[in-house]
Amino acid sequence: MKHMQVVTSGLDYIDRAIGGGIIRDSSLLVIYDSFSLGWKLPFEIMKRHISRGVLGILINYNLPLPRLMLRAKSVGLDIEKEGERGNIAIIDVFGSRYDFHHPEDYVYRIENFNPETYIPKLEQIYRTIFKKTDKTDVVGFIFSLDGMAFEIGEERSIKLLKHLLSSRIINGRHLFSMYLLGEDRVSKGFLSWSIEFNDYVLEFSSEKGDHGISEQMYVIKSPLVKFEPMAYRYDTKHQNIMPLTSPKD
Repeated sequence: MKHMQVVTSGLDYIDRAIGGGIIRDSSLLVIYDSFSLGWKLPFEIMKRHISRGVLGILINYNLPLPRLMLRAKSVGLDIEKEGERGNIAIIDVFGSRYDFHHPEDYVYRIENFNPETYIPKLEQIYRTIFKKTDKTDVVGFIFSLDGMAFEIGEERSIKLLKHLLSSRIINGRHLFSMYLLGEDRVSKGFLSWSIEFNDYVLEFSSEKGDHGISEQMYVIKSPLVKFEPMAYRYDTKHQNIMPLTSPKD
């Protein structure tokens, strides 16, 4: 077995919460509810790694590309600029499914998408991307698992994820993968499988009150020895966390 290498998530407060960082070639699942801003976290992590010279590969199931770019810009990630610089590649499943064509060199389509041929086609796209870059490290981002489940069904998505887990698509280039999941859009069974597949699990939960929406972050799973499950208040404005204290009797 190779020596376990721990790399930074890109955010110090996330590293501390998960026990020290992310094991190379592992995966992080970010779960969020309909009113939560937890969906921003993978975009922020990708932005941080791109700034350090890592290649970002984003597989888009959810939105037309212009709207995806708008989402990313909310955390300061300019997909168009970074794509033109060769720092990010978009595998546009949404565009492939709904026949949106984008001429940009950094946008890739999966023609005639279906679960049976998806993995070989995805592998070919990765090979094409790697031929165009000299970057040696990759951070992947699946946006999102619920989008995948909507397109091909939950059962097929689970089987597809199992195939992806057993397939060495990136051949040692992977720092880590990120999966985003809107829990209000999938069954409890699919949620449970998603947690099972991933090495790290963060859950964001929102609460509406008289003074706005508050956000909690629950650190549910990590393979690191120093990890302890914890609940935090998530400060979306300042991108920080504060441990939640137990209520006094």
